[in-house]
Amino acid sequence: MTELSLPSGAGHGRARTLASTQAFRLSLLLAIQGLVWIVGSWIYRSNLDPAADMLENYVWGIEWQAGYYKHPPAFAWIAAAWFQVFPRTDLAYFALSSVNAMIGICGIVALARRFLLLRDALLVGLAMAVTPIYTTLAIKFNANTVLLSLWPWTAYFFVRYAQTGAWKSALALGAAAALAMLGKYFSVTLLAGLGLAGLVRPAWRAQLLRPRTLLAVTAGAVVLGPHLAWLVRNHFPTFAYADERIQEIARPFHQLLLGKAGYALIQLAYLLPAAAFFALLTRRRLAAAGLMLRSIARPSMDPDLWWLSFGTFFAICAASFGTGTTLSSLWGNTQWFAIAVFWLVVLKRHGFEPDTRHVVRGMAVYWVLVLALSAVAGYADAARHQRMAIEPRAELAHAARELWRERVGLPLPIVTGSDKEAKAIAFYGRDRTHYWDMYEPANTPWITRADVMREGALFVCQRGDGGCIQTAAAVAGAHPVSVTVHKRAWGFTLPDYGYTLFLLPPAGWRPAVPNTAEGKNAW
Repeated sequence: MTELSLPSGAGHGRARTLASTQAFRLSLLLAIQGLVWIVGSWIYRSNLDPAADMLENYVWGIEWQAGYYKHPPAFAWIAAAWFQVFPRTDLAYFALSSVNAMIGICGIVALARRFLLLRDALLVGLAMAVTPIYTTLAIKFNANTVLLSLWPWTAYFFVRYAQTGAWKSALALGAAAALAMLGKYFSVTLLAGLGLAGLVRPAWRAQLLRPRTLLAVTAGAVVLGPHLAWLVRNHFPTFAYADERIQEIARPFHQLLLGKAGYALIQLAYLLPAAAFFALLTRRRLAAAGLMLRSIARPSMDPDLWWLSFGTFFAICAASFGTGTTLSSLWGNTQWFAIAVFWLVVLKRHGFEPDTRHVVRGMAVYWVLVLALSAVAGYADAARHQRMAIEPRAELAHAARELWRERVGLPLPIVTGSDKEAKAIAFYGRDRTHYWDMYEPANTPWITRADVMREGALFVCQRGDGGCIQTAAAVAGAHPVSVTVHKRAWGFTLPDYGYTLFLLPPAGWRPAVPNTAEGKNAW
């Protein structure tokens, strides 16, 4: 482990005090960074995400299944656990996204501590914390971004085991690797990348080939066991979904080559803020930037960290060629857990000692810009009636639940219909409401049609969605109810959205009011 020694003698105590002060200040900056992005995300976005993936996380997670037809369960479990404690609001969800990113940053700091002193490790964390990877691209919590927290910690336990060979580290490595796989199967590229780094470096290879490594395999198998059993019992639905996605994005070989070049450039662009952060801390900024750029092609500058930084990149590219698929730039964001560690180690070895005197001032300017730009972007989207900004998801949920309460007088048990709208109704509100897929019931096996008929359900359709309205009417056997709602944001009253609802009360339900003419036609 590469570390710089502290001064001895009379100056030792002062040096330790200064180091502790600097570490505390940098830790505080990381905490504030997380808070700023919670607020910035909430200011900018008046809905969670366009595709409603975050709503899907929740409606899956509250069922606590060992797997779901698209993905393994970790990110859905995390969302469900979070909202056992916090209210189901956009602000609380953005807080989860930020906490997930900050847990990943803490993993990067822990990894950096295997090679650097604490102050420098915290600088590494701060450098990665200002990249798009852990900010704008981390806002949407889903199966991709959950890996931001899982991959750095897996890499940390891998390095700790490779360096020490301790049995506790082996167990932790196996459990962390299994959790990463429970986040997304794409994590197999992480394990391949770590394996490549371990086999290339002689000292690490010697540790990995020891019998004690079987402890990591055993721990991983125990953690993965319930999901593996679920896969077998349900005939591998996630594999079928993954195969469908691969077929959709398969491309000829020449397009794959061009795609890899573009993919690499985009990844480099995502990392530029981290490189700029380090360069700004040095006196010779252009020289520091050039050194970091050259280090990408020079493993000899630190072979251990170079392979740790790029092993997963090679594994991802190999997986892409093997499956014949192009890579989304978002898929590879989580691979850069070691690059900032590598860069800072290289800089320090070449005499570029970071100066932290102006870090606080620089971060304060950065935070002001983040909040100001978030406000400007949020206002502009509302003013221009961008669809993401004007969809009244929470408002629809409030209106639908109020209608159900007034007409049925019971908690809403089940919701179905148009995808985003139904999931929004399930998420926003105090009652625990389950989501049922009326088009593909096998996708939500925790609810059957018999459950729907027995417990009752609310069907919601976009007003112009004839297929949804026809299906809902056939299942519910009820008269439609029209609802019109709109959102207010930034002083604007945004356009109306119309929906058609069908209320199916529970079996045996009777209205609390006498049967008037109005009451007879209510359903």
